[in-house]
Amino acid sequence: MSEQQYRIVFSGELAYGFEKEETRGNLKRLCRYSDATLDRLFCGEFKVLKSNLSYEMAQKYKALLDKTGAVCVIEEAGAKRASEFSGVKISTFQCPKCFQQQPEGKTCIHCGIVFAKFHQAQERQAALERGELPPDSVPGACSVASAGESYFDRHQEQAFILKAFVVIAGIMLVTKYLSGFITLLIILFPVLFLIYVRLQAATTGESPTDVLAQHITFMPVMYAEGERKREGVAWVTYSLILINILIFYGFEFNVNPELIFNNLIFIPLEPNAVNVPLSLITSMFLHANTMHLWGNMLFLWALGTVVEKRIGWKKFLAFYFLAGIAAGLMAALVDYAFFHRATHGLGASGAIAGAMGLFAVRCYFKSMVFPLPILGIFSLILPVSLKVRLNSLVIIGLFFLADLSGGIGQVTGTESSNIGHWAHIGGMICGIILGMMFNLGEEAVEERHQEIGSQALSKGGNLFEAEDSLRFALKKNPDNGDTMILLARLLAKFQPTEEAENLYRKGMDLLIKTRMKEVGEIFKEYYGRFIKGINPDTMYRLSTYYQQQKDYDWAARCLGLLADDASTPPVLRERAMFQCARQMESTGEFDIALHYYQQFVDLFPQSPLCEKAVARLKAS
Repeated sequence: MSEQQYRIVFSGELAYGFEKEETRGNLKRLCRYSDATLDRLFCGEFKVLKSNLSYEMAQKYKALLDKTGAVCVIEEAGAKRASEFSGVKISTFQCPKCFQQQPEGKTCIHCGIVFAKFHQAQERQAALERGELPPDSVPGACSVASAGESYFDRHQEQAFILKAFVVIAGIMLVTKYLSGFITLLIILFPVLFLIYVRLQAATTGESPTDVLAQHITFMPVMYAEGERKREGVAWVTYSLILINILIFYGFEFNVNPELIFNNLIFIPLEPNAVNVPLSLITSMFLHANTMHLWGNMLFLWALGTVVEKRIGWKKFLAFYFLAGIAAGLMAALVDYAFFHRATHGLGASGAIAGAMGLFAVRCYFKSMVFPLPILGIFSLILPVSLKVRLNSLVIIGLFFLADLSGGIGQVTGTESSNIGHWAHIGGMICGIILGMMFNLGEEAVEERHQEIGSQALSKGGNLFEAEDSLRFALKKNPDNGDTMILLARLLAKFQPTEEAENLYRKGMDLLIKTRMKEVGEIFKEYYGRFIKGINPDTMYRLSTYYQQQKDYDWAARCLGLLADDASTPPVLRERAMFQCARQMESTGEFDIALHYYQQFVDLFPQSPLCEKAVARLKAS
């Protein structure tokens, strides 16, 4: 008797937590399906992915397919589904979010929502509207715990920070007890890395060069990954870098070293009432050698540009100097307390450690790329490094612990380096304290949840969690235009909603004051979804912007919307209608131009521009 054969069937249902586009991409990489084939798989009908398989082989195939997010079923090859019997149809229903007809299941095969969770969210919203739940009973970041929730379910920021400390502890344990293994791994790393690149390329279908480019960097210092483009430039950070470089090459190389050591380092070798307090500042701009200078400047660039754009140049400059002063005082205090001597230090590293402390408070959620040389000694010639991505708290925590260990070693006599470990510790602690005093952590929490929503929209993810995070961020700052636009995009992802429309409108009104170019693109996106105008003042400003950019179609569209809307304020409507007529005339749309000229004459006969409109009508 021949062995029973099985087949693997897919109807478009997605596993919990997966989105449709994410699953399509996974299937495309795994099975090499074309877009046309994928369209057929997600049409809502049962499709056989594999047939004539033994049960063991079918299980193996299903295990691989499950990882893609596709919910597949193993059936006997001779079995019939209800849809295959004559006169019997698959039971279908309409998705409550995207309103597409499809077979019954746990997830929507079109928009990817989990039906149970969607209904739960609707019930929660209805309960909130009826007043049966307090306003803070929203799941995710702003939820009130149910009886079964853990502490960290209710306090996600603490959970995020705890994970970072667990990673720090794990790294320390590995470096302490598995140092021999790490040495072997470093020796074999280039070979292992190349093997990984080839396997990744074979799995994803990308070229080895593309995979390699995703994992290497030529930056020799850590930097924040995925840093959003923000308006403005970190002028203070760049100015500090320039001043340090000019002082090192233009001053230190050309003066007697005795002048520097006797008066400008902290504490000067010849102290007096003037140079001691002054040296707290001057010592921050002096460096022992080229490596000392450029190492510090690279760190200042990596940290300062990120922090300055978030807290403003005035705060950043003040905190930078306060941290530098605190660093010098900390080093002096330790030297006096343990060795009964005056400290003599120089360098910007204490102030930069303060920037690192500020980063830990304000940007704790950001991932940082830590470059790990992959060519061994040849990295000195070709600085190619592997991108090791770690949470910024992990990296900053490791730096702090390294300085603490080194500082204790200096105090106990087990380390004799000239590195200012205690200055680093003093600067970092000062930065952390200043960040906490000025509530920079609150701004960080808001931005973290905003980024969760942004990531889910751009790269795919759990849209319910993204919505909860964006609502939480908006609750913390109701006037954040960026958050409004992100939430509007999410809510209008599958179908335009009134809430999304209102969020778009309000967000554009807020952002247009400083970011006209972005609002110009957002309005096009908004109009494509809602086919209507926005606040008249905002729309009139956009029409001017489009004209400046020579985007006459959109300029005319804004002016036409204003001219056609009777609720537009009369003064604004008068200007918009005349300009719209002129715009249409200049682009060759003479019939439409005449229509607006005639309407202008009828509605605004007392306008100073009426004579010109009449003249254009007569000329036609």
